[in-house]
Amino acid sequence: MIIINTRPKNLSSNLKNLSNDQGIKISNIHLSKIVSTNPDKRSIKKIENIHLYNNIIFTSQNSVINGLEIIKSLNVIDLLHHNILTTGPTTSDKLLKKGIQSIFPNELSSEGILGLIRTNFPGKSLLFCGNNSNRILQDNLGKDLDEIVCYEVIYLAEELKKINNNKEIVLIYNFGTIKFLIDHLDETILKKKIFIVASENIKKKLRDDSKELEVYVSSSPSDEMMIEMVKNFI
Repeated sequence: MIIINTRPKNLSSNLKNLSNDQGIKISNIHLSKIVSTNPDKRSIKKIENIHLYNNIIFTSQNSVINGLEIIKSLNVIDLLHHNILTTGPTTSDKLLKKGIQSIFPNELSSEGILGLIRTNFPGKSLLFCGNNSNRILQDNLGKDLDEIVCYEVIYLAEELKKINNNKEIVLIYNFGTIKFLIDHLDETILKKKIFIVASENIKKKLRDDSKELEVYVSSSPSDEMMIEMVKNFI
């Protein structure tokens, strides 16, 4: 059975290597691309005053890549004096490669970060995220959180023609991607797919939207665990 990787191209190298090493054939259909956004004056001011924040939050690899680039461009070097929080080990590893230690919750999600802040890290937080943020932190922390939207996710309609009516396993790392598929593909095609999603939250949103698809949740959002889940179906 063919496995479809829907991740952006710049985040797919690890998944490709894992699948090659384990002899799993993957079709790469990059349904979105990441575009860096330039910070506006308000965002620049927040970063220049980064010393006022107790916590700095990165919710994805792209937030690390683009957020650190903005911080570097403004000559800010104060990150080591904050609590650095991420949603999981992959994002934390991305920071570690830049020499930055971080903490992630047992529940690998924005809800997990919210719990960490409320129990262990109270105070003002600065969030680096994309325009596809699920807004859980923003809605719950209110005035105790400022955000920097440092990248945009642009969905690529032209890639949809690569998805046919065959029985296939589709890897989904965020709700925006599966919503894009639901909004643009015929239901008969969607019903032929097995969706492996990166979090219980994605599956819950699908239930809330009354979408009756074949959906399974990986034990963690890492590429390694997504591939492990694939093995149950091939």
